[in-house]
Amino acid sequence: MATLSTLPPQLQSALDSLSPELRGHIQRVRVIARGLAEEHRLDRDRVDLGAAAHDIARGDSDDVLMAEALAGGVRITDADRSRPILLHGPVGANRLRDRLLVTDEAVVEAVYWHTTGLATMGPIAKVVFLADKFDLAKASRYPHIERVKELAADDMDRAIIEFLRGDMVRLLNEDELVHPGSLETVNGLLLAIQRR
Repeated sequence: MATLSTLPPQLQSALDSLSPELRGHIQRVRVIARGLAEEHRLDRDRVDLGAAAHDIARGDSDDVLMAEALAGGVRITDADRSRPILLHGPVGANRLRDRLLVTDEAVVEAVYWHTTGLATMGPIAKVVFLADKFDLAKASRYPHIERVKELAADDMDRAIIEFLRGDMVRLLNEDELVHPGSLETVNGLLLAIQRR
């Protein structure tokens, strides 16, 4: 098993207050993220910090997420209003920066965008985004995940596009709103690939 980083005490305390299921998910994501970081020659400790923090607001109620998002200046879409859980990334990122005193902007970015993605996110955020989806506990929700994993070894941008494409189809089939940020991410990454 990969050796995980020692976390800042404030973050560790926040993680300790989460449910056992959420803590288990976070630990699995940390291990996956460190493996992806090694494959892509990224700083494993910074990636691990982003993976450890990615779901710090995931256990919050819809009311808390909406209130903190509004107070933190987060752009709230119709998709967010329909499913406030989508706000846990931006709320967690604001909390990470403001309350838990994490100043590494690449780590904060990873937490902020780990649900919808962002076309211009950096490599640490891309690894955390993918690692979150690769947790085996989520596999049944994402039948296309094996193809995403194959792509991630060589091209994280193509892997993110493939993940979001499949997830948008799933959401539409379930009559759920697709977050506009996810569509913007796909379009932006496709443009970036065309310009390579």
